[in-house]
Amino acid sequence: MSRDTWEVWREQLWSRFVRLESTSSDDGFFGHVSAAVPDSCRLSTVHSTTQVTERTAAHLRRDPQDYVLFALQIEGHGFIEQDGRQARLETGDFGCYITDRPYRLAFDSPFRQIILRLPRDRLAERLPCLSQVTARRFDGRAKAGMLATGFIHQMVENGADLTDTILRDMETATAQMFATAIQQSIEGPGDAQIQRLDRVKRRLRAQLRDPELDLGDIATAEAMSLRTLQRLFQTEGLSPSQWVAEQRLTRVAGNLRDPAHAKRSVTDIALSWGFGDLSHFSRAFRQRFGTSARAWRSGN
Repeated sequence: MSRDTWEVWREQLWSRFVRLESTSSDDGFFGHVSAAVPDSCRLSTVHSTTQVTERTAAHLRRDPQDYVLFALQIEGHGFIEQDGRQARLETGDFGCYITDRPYRLAFDSPFRQIILRLPRDRLAERLPCLSQVTARRFDGRAKAGMLATGFIHQMVENGADLTDTILRDMETATAQMFATAIQQSIEGPGDAQIQRLDRVKRRLRAQLRDPELDLGDIATAEAMSLRTLQRLFQTEGLSPSQWVAEQRLTRVAGNLRDPAHAKRSVTDIALSWGFGDLSHFSRAFRQRFGTSARAWRSGN
């Protein structure tokens, strides 16, 4: 495989999705990403041969993004790995993964997928605990799954007549269809706990900017003990306070790279996201992203 071929492939992935890396054992490697709708990164078709694609902690530090990617398998098969799970997608299946933490995609033969990119906040209010549904297989030919995937296929087929603005305006309806399809597929006694954790997260997100955010108050508002609140987050691999810190740091990092916030100081942005102790913020930011907030803003 020529270096030029590989560089073109990587550039396609970075420009359409997020920063990540791919490897392939196929000497005749082929890979192509096309926009289903002109000048839009919200809906893409990926066609490639054998490869492994990974988003690592290092990529997260350089390129913090908060999207949910839905992969619809239309030819061949592939694997999604995230949050300690692995799902095999066959033709007609779909699965999802989140760009704010590491994931791995593996394909051992030629494949074709449709990738739908949705902002995480479009799904946060509709889908119970996203971390519990990543890297799972969902049947796109059954129940509500058929409606959701059929809608996406129609958008791809009619993409030339659509615009990025139309796709953006349809995100809420699209998110609702996929949330409904996933909810109908999830079974088991853990559903109530998943929904409970999702409610807690919604309440925490609403108070991220408050430097006086108190986990005890959150627990009381949800009619549970602080110990129960802490146990809920065990499935996340983080304590509630660590989860809050991660959410705040990610939002600060996003603001620092956003031209709309270019005139605001680092201190102002940090304070606006609930960091009352700037020394603590500086240490936490450097530990999370491997550089200072100012260097992060400048791209160094």
